[in-house]
Amino acid sequence: AAGTLAAPIAVFAWLAAAGALPAWRSIVLDYLLPLYSRLGRPAAWGFHRWQAWIPVALALGASLASAVAHRRFGARHGVAALGLAYGLAHYFGQGKGWEYHVYPAAAFASVLVFSELEPLWRTRRWLGAPLAAALAVAVLMLAAKGTEAADAEWIRAKERRVDAVVQALAPRLAPGDLVQVLDTTEGGVHALLRLGARQPTRFLYDFHFFHDTDHPVVRALREELVRGLDARPPRFVVLFERGWPDGGYERVASFPALAERLARRYRVAVRGDGFVIHARRDGS
Repeated sequence: AAGTLAAPIAVFAWLAAAGALPAWRSIVLDYLLPLYSRLGRPAAWGFHRWQAWIPVALALGASLASAVAHRRFGARHGVAALGLAYGLAHYFGQGKGWEYHVYPAAAFASVLVFSELEPLWRTRRWLGAPLAAALAVAVLMLAAKGTEAADAEWIRAKERRVDAVVQALAPRLAPGDLVQVLDTTEGGVHALLRLGARQPTRFLYDFHFFHDTDHPVVRALREELVRGLDARPPRFVVLFERGWPDGGYERVASFPALAERLARRYRVAVRGDGFVIHARRDGS
């Protein structure tokens, strides 16, 4: 219980010290739960390499059955089982099928599947051997998946995009120049970190401006962005092509106040692979 509470207490203390609790409450209760929670839910979902979890499920069932049958199911098993139930509820409750949503369930399943391996191998090897075999199959399948993901082309493509943005902006940036990125996860924040550049607003992503546009919360977020751009005009605005959950460059047209400011105050300075850099016009 103490371990579970330690991280949230530390985060709340940090938010309170920074004066950010009202903003946190607003974005969680007014935006994340009612709006974001249903954004990006596919009609049919799952996660890649789901077959790897078949031997895990078999090993998990065998381990739990053995612990119950041999009266070894104690308090620690109970805690791990509650964690597994939480992980499954977390994954299916999210309803988006993103692979990392299964990680909480996987963490507790890892504890449970190995909990019976040693006692079964020591006392009933004929039961421990199939359990060990199922775990070995799971390890091999997950290792193959990890090897494939470790050198994924989409990661290299983002690295190249970040390099291109940094190379395009670095010679143009003067000390103190602000840069606003309009991005989701295509490398905008990474480029800003490498450049040591700051934004005029708190918005690291832009997807929340382009859905439920009639909702008061989204309208308020749009107004906050525009106020920030007006109060501290950035020297550059970097628009990334890929929107989320959909859309491309054209998404800006659905945000008239932003589109008007880009057209009137900025000119296109660089067109790159997957991004456009808008530079502020002289005197604007």
